[in-house]
Parts: sequence; structure tokens; C-alpha cells
Amino acid sequence: MASYNKIALIGNLGRDPEIREFQGRKVANFSLAVNERYTKSDGKLIERTEWFRISFWGNIADVAEKYLHKGDQVMVEGRLSTREYQDKDGINRTALEVSGQNLVLLGNSQGGDSSSAPRSSAPNAEDSGYSSTAEDNFPTDQGMMIFRSNSIG
Repeated sequence: MASYNKIALIGNLGRDPEIREFQGRKVANFSLAVNERYTKSDGKLIERTEWFRISFWGNIADVAEKYLHKGDQVMVEGRLSTREYQDKDGINRTALEVSGQNLVLLGNSQGGDSSSAPRSSAPNAEDSGYSSTAEDNFPTDQGMMIFRSNSIG
């Protein structure tokens, strides 16, 4: 039987994307905070944040470089993997990483504050090299843009 690895996350960027070139291809890396909030049976409110490292390659990396900033809300779809490493104190750690395939821009961190640094205008799907498509599950009347990777696997 075939296997399937797919994850969908909605969260906020923990920092501006880091843009690099690797073997002639652009890659954008950023951290995504996914917040969970619930109330225990004793009435105590619990808030927890899970952090994921996200990587996008190619034209979606271009979109991330141009339009994403710390605090922006996005939806990311991709493949989940883990990476083990030793931290600076020699303790073994495991990091969750997502190789992004689809990116949905949900909102920005500026909230209309005119004192913030200027941002680029909303992305144009034709300019990015990717098509923007409406999903039945997502409202598109809020200026949402969906970018899909052309690569499979």
C-alpha cells in the first residue's frame, strides 16, 4: 500500500523569511507559530504554541521573499519531516520541518498601521509564475492568494 505524507498548518511567521540560494535554486525558510488555546475541565485556560520550520523552493520562495513578513498569517501545505540535532548544550533535539508545496496568504501583521514599514502591494498570481486558485474551503472575497508548487514529490 502506498504511503501519504501531507500536513496543513495555519499560523503566524515568527520572523521574516530567510532567503538563500542552493545549487542555483532559491529557498525561503521561516518559522511558523501555530497556537492552540483550550480550557481544561477545571476552567483553567491553556495556551500552547508549536513551532515549525518551513521551507519553500523556486517561485514560491520568490513570493515569500517579496510578500511575507514577521507576524503575517499564512496557511502552508506540505510534507512533514523531522530532523535530529544537538543544541549548543549538547542535548539531542528533534525539529519538525515542513517542505512547503502550497502557500495561502491569509493576513498581514500591519493591520493598517501607517507607521509600519512600507510593504509591497498584494501579489499578482501571473507575476509569481503560479496560478492563484479558489478553494471551496477558503473564502476568496478577503483578498486571499493561493500559490501552488508545480513540482510533485
